[in-house]
Amino acid sequence: MSEIQSFHIGQRFISNSEAVLGLGVVMSTDIRAVRIFFPAVGEERTYAKSNAHVTRLVLGVGEKVKHIDGFEITINEVIEQDHLLTYIGLRGDTSEIAHVVEVALDPQVKLNQPEKRLFHGQFDDPNWFETRYRCWLQQNEFANSGVVGLVGARVELIAHQIHIANQVGNRYAPRVLLADEVGLGKTIEAALIIHMQIITGRAQRVLIVVPDSLVHQWLVEMLRKVNLAFSVFDDERIEAVKESGENPFDQEQLVLCSQNFICQTKVLEQACATSWDILVVDEAHHLHWAENQVSTQYSAIEQLSKIATSVLLLTATPDQLGHQSHFARLRLLDPARFYDYEEFLKQEQSYSELAQAVTPLIEDRAPTNTEISVLKVVVPNVDLHEFDLNSSHDRAQLVSRMVDQHGTGRLLFRNRRAAIKGFPQRITHAVKLRLPKEYALSLLEQDDIPHALHPERTLMLDDAWPSYDPRVTFLIEWLEANNEEKVLVICAHASTALQIAEYMRAKTSIRHTVFHERMSIIERDKAAHFFSENEKGAQVMLCSEIGSEGRNFQFSRHLVLFDLPLNPDLLEQRIGRLDRIGQKNDINLHIPYFENTAQEVLFKWYQEGLGAFDATCPVGSDVYKRLESDLHHALATPSDIENWQDVVAQGHQLTQMLKRQVEEGRDRLLEINAKGNSASEEVLENIVSAENPVSMLKFMTRLFDSLGIVQEEKDAHSFILRQNENTLFPISGISDEGLEVTYKRETATQREHLTFITPDSALVSQCIDSVLSDVMGKSSLCFVNKPDTSVGAYWIEIIAVLNPSAPPALQLYRYLPATPTRVCLDAKLTVCNDEFTNIFKVKPKMANQLITALATPIAQTITAALKVASAELANVKKAALINMEYELGEEINRLSELKINNPSIRQEEIDFLVKQKQQLLKTIQDAEPILDSVRVVVNNPK
Repeated sequence: MSEIQSFHIGQRFISNSEAVLGLGVVMSTDIRAVRIFFPAVGEERTYAKSNAHVTRLVLGVGEKVKHIDGFEITINEVIEQDHLLTYIGLRGDTSEIAHVVEVALDPQVKLNQPEKRLFHGQFDDPNWFETRYRCWLQQNEFANSGVVGLVGARVELIAHQIHIANQVGNRYAPRVLLADEVGLGKTIEAALIIHMQIITGRAQRVLIVVPDSLVHQWLVEMLRKVNLAFSVFDDERIEAVKESGENPFDQEQLVLCSQNFICQTKVLEQACATSWDILVVDEAHHLHWAENQVSTQYSAIEQLSKIATSVLLLTATPDQLGHQSHFARLRLLDPARFYDYEEFLKQEQSYSELAQAVTPLIEDRAPTNTEISVLKVVVPNVDLHEFDLNSSHDRAQLVSRMVDQHGTGRLLFRNRRAAIKGFPQRITHAVKLRLPKEYALSLLEQDDIPHALHPERTLMLDDAWPSYDPRVTFLIEWLEANNEEKVLVICAHASTALQIAEYMRAKTSIRHTVFHERMSIIERDKAAHFFSENEKGAQVMLCSEIGSEGRNFQFSRHLVLFDLPLNPDLLEQRIGRLDRIGQKNDINLHIPYFENTAQEVLFKWYQEGLGAFDATCPVGSDVYKRLESDLHHALATPSDIENWQDVVAQGHQLTQMLKRQVEEGRDRLLEINAKGNSASEEVLENIVSAENPVSMLKFMTRLFDSLGIVQEEKDAHSFILRQNENTLFPISGISDEGLEVTYKRETATQREHLTFITPDSALVSQCIDSVLSDVMGKSSLCFVNKPDTSVGAYWIEIIAVLNPSAPPALQLYRYLPATPTRVCLDAKLTVCNDEFTNIFKVKPKMANQLITALATPIAQTITAALKVASAELANVKKAALINMEYELGEEINRLSELKINNPSIRQEEIDFLVKQKQQLLKTIQDAEPILDSVRVVVNNPK
């Protein structure tokens, strides 16, 4: 660094002792003194020329500089004229060439290059050097975990869900059918996949289309589970932007709407006129298709699927292999392959034979000679001589090979409840009651099925009905007798729940809350939180049908079905609020009903006909559709006991028949692929390791301290974050009231109002980015107390980072995430492993004197340290190249070979991997380390 000996009007200087003044401009000068004005603070200083503690700002090619008007240029050339510097470069906003004279520089200058900041006297708190290094390490360790995008979801770690999310989420442009049985978490699987694709940069724009009744459920699930805020689009939203003439679908990245809404001609045109990275369709079995008749809903989704890069279809209906409905769904995923229904039937027959032939291997027993003969016929492209079929290991390897070659193995994921552990038992408590005379009289006038099933609706104007309804009496008596139990009550209508709640408030001391569609989302959140609290929370929550919207109430084991819905799927949704995988207690279903009425008929239909109270009934919806008219007649004539008993018996026979068909049609290879088995165990272990709440709490506590964010312990499992006047960088999401957080997954899944902090969290990324994107900690100088070392001895510490830029979709982080290395050299350029813990700040005047005196050796030592760092990071780069070429090369070869026998593997996916490999090769090869920060440590024993 050459020392500036003269001052000229218009030149820019930085105060060595008062960096907060910003960039000053020389206003006047004479023989002895120079007057400098600092516009950033509106202050002026006069310095003696012989002892002016200021340094001229001189920038070089490649650096960025900001004009006082706000635009920024990257310097390509520097010229000097009349003692003033002019910087020439391209504007970042317009890409035009601009000339920026130094007098026009923004006074709020922040020097980014560590050595330049150091020699210009811009010294940070030396502890920020450590903070920067910890942030780089945290980013690197998480990127290397292999579970980016999977850790931050507020879900229990269920093996099959994580396996499917990991399999699909890591693909380029996945187009799959998620077909797990009811209660196995298809919505969570879809949410995880979406979250993973967004976090890893493979997706930005997502459109979710669901039945009208599920819009709010999906809105809540996406926000609560993966912290993605979707915008609900409806007629009102479209009308609000109609006059602007803009396409409303271009205004949001994450859109959620109903099937009926998207089917409107104009709306569909607008949705198809933009681009979508992911299309998600729930309840896809409602999309009806036949070769000679296509429904409006199917046609709309078909048009959207053609423009969407990825498609996720969700359905809980059984695999009806060979049926048109199944073909229709697969056709949405890959129309090029599934173009002919008859050809599809032939393919499915061969896959069915394959699934049957693999039975002995799945049962882990040596196949008989007959079974081996069948295997040879069914899989002629697999050489069975490569495998020892008496070996359990080899049998597992053969199954894995066959799963890969399965026709729809990459398109369809289906798990069965029977194959998944962790479900509770259901215990039914039937409560037969007499119909009150008030209801009997009112039903004489209104005897339709809705009123017969909900007799209180005939007397809604009479607020006194809870006083003579024995269901209410039963409920209150049971609650008072079991006052330590949490109880969820679901009834069909909000008015019913509200009037029971009002009666309970007036007549009892039972702590209760309500949950219904008339409440705002915030009000529902508060109610759910009040219900979840152990000590002072509500004992009972009274819900309308919206109570089955997807909320997690697994802390309760008692469900009161105040009435029963006609739709079996809706009944399963109700029970599913408690009967979910991971529930640790048996589920008690309390079902009060009036004898000799439609309520008893419906109860018997579910209990004896479908068996829907004892276990989930995957064929319930089909049975209901086939016997709907007979059932409705039975409900309308409950006095005809022989008739309704016959309908119940028909329901039982049909249920058993359809269940047998489903069992016989099972594709066990598909089930293996969907469950994941041992493959999912490693992913689960990596998630647990990456989210480590103890180390995460330690890291974030230190980071919050550095940022000036207060973290107060609220209880044993949660904290409150607050910002104040000492907060350096405002963090979004922390309101004036503070933000309640937890680092524990179990707490987060039970108390959904808490923000779940993991390495995946937006809050964590925001805090780390605020540190690494700022200059804080890039240059510092400190004293260290080392009595056994000579006074004045010094060390130079640097942090060098290998951090090449690449489009997010390339997923460079999987092979070469930002990788820091820390190097320390002494004055003799010897590498030291010392950790300087006992350091303290140096006063600015002294710091500047030290830097001035040691300028040349410090610059030389920084250069030498960078060479050491480059050598270390060269090994990292080499390992990344080997890993990338091996991993992607293996996957390209595997898919290319499999494609010969499995047309479900798209050439588009292989082509993407080839291109990805080529681009990553160049990016990694061209990567060079940069100097992130430097700290000068001088020994000054106390």
